[in-house]
Amino acid sequence: MAYLGLARKYRPQNFSDLIGQNVVVKILQSSLQTGKISHAYIFSGPKGVGKTSTARILAKALNCTDPDNKPCNNCPSCIAIKEGKAMSVIEIDAASHTSVENIRDLRENVRYASAEGFYKVYIIDEAHMLSQSAFNAFLKTLEEPPPHVVFVLATTEPRKIPLTVISRCQHLQFRRIPVNLTKERLQFICHEEGINATEEALYDIALNAEGSMRDALTLLDQITSFTENITQEDVRLLIGGTDTQTLYDLMTYVIEGKRSDIILNIEKLNDAGTDFKLLTKDLIFFLRNILIAKITKNYRLCLTESEAHIIEDLSSKTSEEHLILLLKELINSENSIKNSFFPRVIFEITLLKLSLLSHFRNIDEAIKEVKEPVINYEIKKPLPAQSEKPVEVTKKSMPISKIWGESLERLEEQNHILATKIKHAEVKFAKDEIQLIYNGGASVHAESVKEHLSEIKNLLKESGMDVNITVHEKENKQKQNVRQEAIDHPLVRKALQLFEGRIFNIIPKKGGDNNV
Repeated sequence: MAYLGLARKYRPQNFSDLIGQNVVVKILQSSLQTGKISHAYIFSGPKGVGKTSTARILAKALNCTDPDNKPCNNCPSCIAIKEGKAMSVIEIDAASHTSVENIRDLRENVRYASAEGFYKVYIIDEAHMLSQSAFNAFLKTLEEPPPHVVFVLATTEPRKIPLTVISRCQHLQFRRIPVNLTKERLQFICHEEGINATEEALYDIALNAEGSMRDALTLLDQITSFTENITQEDVRLLIGGTDTQTLYDLMTYVIEGKRSDIILNIEKLNDAGTDFKLLTKDLIFFLRNILIAKITKNYRLCLTESEAHIIEDLSSKTSEEHLILLLKELINSENSIKNSFFPRVIFEITLLKLSLLSHFRNIDEAIKEVKEPVINYEIKKPLPAQSEKPVEVTKKSMPISKIWGESLERLEEQNHILATKIKHAEVKFAKDEIQLIYNGGASVHAESVKEHLSEIKNLLKESGMDVNITVHEKENKQKQNVRQEAIDHPLVRKALQLFEGRIFNIIPKKGGDNNV
């Protein structure tokens, strides 16, 4: 006997064999138990998820002679349908039977009851391929077929089926089979067939099948033809995928801004005959896994253990915002890489452009840095008394606002009234200056504070900070040229530089002057 492929050998024969279609199975089993069988069904869904197999199982269940176990797969009717010899089950390929004449023949034949079994089941595969005139000719028969006839229309494109046809049928939608369920099925088949395959290899097969069990089994069958022990490298050699280490290296160089390493690595990949269109796709999914893992803190989410460690290590080097920017730009460039005559060049430029975001920081951190300039100041620490060495001078870095706050607390203890007057001022920090700005009724404290500037300055010197202190009274005038002032604001300039932004509109804040 000729070799039987795994996709045919392990084709579902019972409802329990159907993977990932629990809703469809429950509806059909309930219909069989209650006897509420529809005269026509539409099975729609992606390729390889079990539409035609489910139609055959339904046909066996309708004609099975075992009242308790439908289908039993042991009675003559079930065996005949399984072997494709049953006269009661007629499978029609709609792609080659698209004309009105074919539908007329079908309408003539449905009038005759089956010579065997209880129901005559018509399975029309790829039903969307029927012509519009054929659908129109089919409507009356589909709406009111003889009681011994059941129609099953299987299609991957239900949107191409006229609404007049859909309204006459019970529509059951099949879903893509999850990766984990596909991998578990592959593990079961490998155990039954004595195939040695690693978990990582089966995961890659399931992932590349994209929800199709038939594609997964066909790929497994293909790999077993040239190796007895299936590894992840064998799978990627066959399908042309990119190994995780290469993806890790590329993303590390991008995140850390190592542009020379990016160019050298792409040169090696090009010499190895890499398909940059496929590499871009793999890189997008790799970035997506990093982002999802970072957000959920679950590094084993749809990943193998070895890949989870790599993902965890890489996610620690960047932020969620950075990953989203990288992923967005890579997705935007994917179409250009796919359609270009120079995919290697476009891919190379894309990664170099992404590497320029290596200094990306959260907007909150950037705002904080602009608002609170960091100064270097000296703190003199005397060495132990027994030592005759000179005083040790060390450099420290601290936000100027923090030093000011600590100094103000000490002033509160020494001169409570002066500290209270200072608290009425608006404080602005510059690199070598602290400005105390009084406005409105608080301006009465300005002259008094000016008289004590030396006391405040000496207090700051004790903290190791030698800066100039000035007192200003804010002018209560309407500001001119608000737009230009906003553009010249250091915080706005920093934000525009970081995010390559532009200003669309400027709206003054409520609350008086100097608020934009």
